[in-house]
Amino acid sequence: MEAKNNILFVKVSCFKDYSTPDNPKTVTLSNWLKSDKYKGEVEKIIGTQDKTIRNALKSKLPAITPSGVFSQRGEQYLIKHSSFIQFDIDRQDNPNIDIHRLKVDIMKLQCIAYCGLSVSGLGLWGLIRISHPEKHKEQFFAISQVFKSLGINIDQSCKDVSRLRGYSYDPEGQFNYNAIPFVHTSQPQRKKQITVANQKDNYHKVQHCIDQLNGTDITQGYQNWFSLGCSLASEFGESGRNFFHEISRYHSEYDPHQTDRQYDHCINNHYGYSIGTFFEICKQHNILFIGEKIDKSKDSDIFCKMAKKNPSLLSLRDKFDLISGNDNKELICN
Repeated sequence: MEAKNNILFVKVSCFKDYSTPDNPKTVTLSNWLKSDKYKGEVEKIIGTQDKTIRNALKSKLPAITPSGVFSQRGEQYLIKHSSFIQFDIDRQDNPNIDIHRLKVDIMKLQCIAYCGLSVSGLGLWGLIRISHPEKHKEQFFAISQVFKSLGINIDQSCKDVSRLRGYSYDPEGQFNYNAIPFVHTSQPQRKKQITVANQKDNYHKVQHCIDQLNGTDITQGYQNWFSLGCSLASEFGESGRNFFHEISRYHSEYDPHQTDRQYDHCINNHYGYSIGTFFEICKQHNILFIGEKIDKSKDSDIFCKMAKKNPSLLSLRDKFDLISGNDNKELICN
């Protein structure tokens, strides 16, 4: 089909994989949907029973942001919206539906431009053409209500304009190049707003801690992982999702889809965590942000361990007064 008649001939960003949030390439959405470049990898995933191996294979596949072009992953980095919203129908949330039949039936909705199987072959995903890209969230919530009325639960994470979609291959994917833009909007349910002084400062502190990980897994044990997710969700909301992926990817069983679901759980519930939990867990792994104070009488061993890994901290200690008390320069690391 000629580009001028193909509503899916629009530019979107493509990332190396789920755990790489920057340096995206620009690709054409239509070409991406029809590509069989990673067909072999998808067939391996579908045929693999071992969850650990399956997740490892999925994590290596490239991913796009179907809703637009971005300078890096994150809604604040949107350059241009594609006028499409993705939807995700997970079998886990819809146990009684026939996926293959639904793939055909769902195309009866005139706003659907594409619908195909997910990478596992167990779920569906697709694209809806919208008329108000500047109201992405409001249009998504209206779309969600339409699906709900049909007895279908869609993944609420797609309200994020920067939501990734990993590569999948479906030779029987359904296309509608005459999709009519969805025009309705709806206000999302209002949540209690959390006012956080110095949130911007905390954002940079968290990034500085993550930059020091160098392969260190601070998510060891479900409780740690859960606490870190809730801490980031409480402080940054949707903007903390990338951080959660960055710290989770060092775990041997990292699964980007499961990580997204865990963060959804954290962001949709209020467990009373603060960003202090994140910094405390980092400190347990000898990771500090520049400017964080250490009690010399209690935590000097932490600083010394960090200094062995990064000798420059000895000079930073003096410059930024990292050790509490007036005698911080007398601290000696053996």
